[in-house]
Amino acid sequence: MFQLNQPTLMKKILLSSVAAAAFAVSSSFAVQGTTSPYTDAAGDIAPNIGTGNGTLDILGMEVTNNSTDITFKLTVNGNVNTTDWGKFMIGFATGGTGTTTGNGWNRPINLSSPIGGMDYWIGSWVDGGGAAQFFSYNGSAWSGASAPSAFSFSGSTLSYTVALASLGLAVDDVFYFDAYSSGANGTDGAIDVLANPNISITDWGQTYTSSTTGDAGLGLNSYQVVPEPSTYALLALSALGLAGYAARRRAARK
Repeated sequence: MFQLNQPTLMKKILLSSVAAAAFAVSSSFAVQGTTSPYTDAAGDIAPNIGTGNGTLDILGMEVTNNSTDITFKLTVNGNVNTTDWGKFMIGFATGGTGTTTGNGWNRPINLSSPIGGMDYWIGSWVDGGGAAQFFSYNGSAWSGASAPSAFSFSGSTLSYTVALASLGLAVDDVFYFDAYSSGANGTDGAIDVLANPNISITDWGQTYTSSTTGDAGLGLNSYQVVPEPSTYALLALSALGLAGYAARRRAARK
């Protein structure tokens, strides 16, 4: 009977472990047929609404995490530095005490997910040097208005970093989210929406609700917090160690 020698066996187990880790990462991203980076159609803004030279046209978002923080990189169809105009927001449902009506900025934007309503909110702007605010919902009102861990923008990319602990998240937790662009007026709604490839609203003040397509909604993304790559490497090394031990046991019995 043909048998693999120990180095070949260990190599195959390592490749299998790496492949399994890669699959775990790739399959842990968004629902509704998407993966990170999450994508949105270009030009999906009502023709009667200004796009800020494309700045308000969301094209996609990449989400990554390490052991302590999670980072969101939003890409738009314009240069936020030269346009110097626009508001950009992210709504989250992490399974806490959320609300299906309203957000940290009290704009006409709602979120409803399989694990509850919106319980965290990031609002940001690029004009006047730019800044971002982080809010949480305590069951009856929004509070916070503190800055996220980091916020920056350059060209067509806006980057937000938030501590996992600030969102009440840990490895393997799944949360739902959506990203929005809007105008300067406090009553402006979601001009473009990451999880919806179609026109979101046809008038500045219309209300928009993010929800899963399975619930007859217009779209909502999800993300599962994953271990760092170093963790996968340790798992692969453990698999190698077990394989080596098993091979030595078999050899000793011959």
